[in-house]
Amino acid sequence: MEMTQKDNVASWIDCWKASMGKREKKMEVGQADFWNKRSDEFAQHLTDTKGRKRAGEILGFLEETGFRAKGARVLDLGCGPGTLSIPLARAGADVTSLDIASGMLDHLKETAKKEDLPINALECSWWTADIDKLGFRSRFDLVLASMTPAVKDVETLDRMMACSKKYCYYSNFLQRGGDRAHRELLSTILKKGTDHHHGPGGGAMLYPFMYLYLKGYRPDVKISHRRWKEEQNWAEAAERTIEFLSHEHPCNAAAKKKILAYYEQAAKDGKYRMQSDVYTGMMVWTVNGRK
Repeated sequence: MEMTQKDNVASWIDCWKASMGKREKKMEVGQADFWNKRSDEFAQHLTDTKGRKRAGEILGFLEETGFRAKGARVLDLGCGPGTLSIPLARAGADVTSLDIASGMLDHLKETAKKEDLPINALECSWWTADIDKLGFRSRFDLVLASMTPAVKDVETLDRMMACSKKYCYYSNFLQRGGDRAHRELLSTILKKGTDHHHGPGGGAMLYPFMYLYLKGYRPDVKISHRRWKEEQNWAEAAERTIEFLSHEHPCNAAAKKKILAYYEQAAKDGKYRMQSDVYTGMMVWTVNGRK
């Protein structure tokens, strides 16, 4: 029997839902707390060389696809401390920035106030947002979802598109190798695999891309590959890993003790050397026309 476009889309939606497993059933429990704890760390990237370069690459890609910031209305979902909201506002856009974490928004508001930038920061979850009550439907020239769990399924992606009258931008992991410690600890101590949707295995961009493709959209796509190394006190590195892994996999006292022992043993001169190998994807498409 020949498959229709509708059949293909429905089958892919089923595949997307199946990929999420039990992890998504946790919903938003602990989400805001998790990101609040990381807000200071993320805010540092606003001024460091890597952070500015990454933001410049994204804005350059948007310009290549036809978007112009000056005079545009922009909605930034999962905006963090303003990684993209701030440079877009500096370029002349009127930005509405949404995040679940008040700590992230505090950093954004501080910068916006200091520079007198046109940014409206809202503490809100995209998972449960009512776009009609918010007045967001078909309001924005560009809607962004950059490396954020805010857009996690068909419903949140469709909601994102419903707010745009022209451009949408989405980016996420294609393959996230992660530090070797994360992979080993997941398999040996927590007894988990490593190919989770948002976890070390990556693959998060595949699902929205295929959904759009099957519906007739042809997004412009860019792929990036980054390797990074970092050195940190072994105890701090262990606590950081415990916090990260606990976000999706509960760590009991015994597991935490084993993780601390792992880092202490792997350290040299009291320092643990982390390294990661990451592939990410970016895509831009228009909602009012399929290519």
